[in-house]
Amino acid sequence: MTTDLSLPKPEEVGAFYDATNDLMTQFLGGSTHYGYWTGPDDDSTFEQAADRLTDILTDKLGAGPGDRVLDVGCGQGRPGVRLATRTGAELTGISISARDVEVSNARAEREGCADRVRFQRADAMELPFADNSFDHVFALESIVCVPDRVQVLKQMARVVRPGGSIVLTDFTDRDVEANAQKKEGLAEVGESWHTAPLVTESDYPSFASAAGLEVVEVTDITQNTKYTEERFYGPLREYAANNDVPPEITQVLQIAPSPEELKAMSEGAPSVGVILVVLRNPAQD
Repeated sequence: MTTDLSLPKPEEVGAFYDATNDLMTQFLGGSTHYGYWTGPDDDSTFEQAADRLTDILTDKLGAGPGDRVLDVGCGQGRPGVRLATRTGAELTGISISARDVEVSNARAEREGCADRVRFQRADAMELPFADNSFDHVFALESIVCVPDRVQVLKQMARVVRPGGSIVLTDFTDRDVEANAQKKEGLAEVGESWHTAPLVTESDYPSFASAAGLEVVEVTDITQNTKYTEERFYGPLREYAANNDVPPEITQVLQIAPSPEELKAMSEGAPSVGVILVVLRNPAQD
């Protein structure tokens, strides 16, 4: 495993989300992931757009009643609870953030599904589950917060049964020819969020192969998710100007793109993209 100092460290990722997620979910539609809009005229709220992305991944997963689903990087539980409620599946969610686990379990209790939905603190790099423990794995943006994507995919492959599916989203570099100054700026934004360096869409076949997985689909959904930053940073900046916020949020906002840059991202082709990835653990002969 690489020891690059710029890579996210699990304990630091956990501390960051312990400190920030209670606030950030207020500006992310109750979740901690991007929204999915159909286009510039889509007036969906952030909550509706975030739930739409959850539902798209859930439908790709193909889970049904009684299936065992692992939610890797559960945030504050909204996607996992929603998945279990829509499909009838049993869900185990993990997060490196103790606060997220606490809030997620409270959500499951509140929404009446704690009998088949539970959350626990764990590191995605070393999943504490036996081989073939799950039918499917679901990971909304969490793979961006690990130091080694292939290692996490290997762990997912180990715990999912043969023939089971893995559905995730990841951040990608869509402007590989960008100048050094722009690259440095993107890296600073990523480090403020404790995310790993960006990959490209074309990396996933080799990632999957190294983990012993088959690629079913890799789809760039940036044109649907690109409205996220402007609709997140704008309200958060306004809130932070009039309220006390954790220092981690202050740092994020100091490094974040300017309002003009955010508007350009919404109207154009962002340098940082989002891909939806569907993988399968090969069925045994």
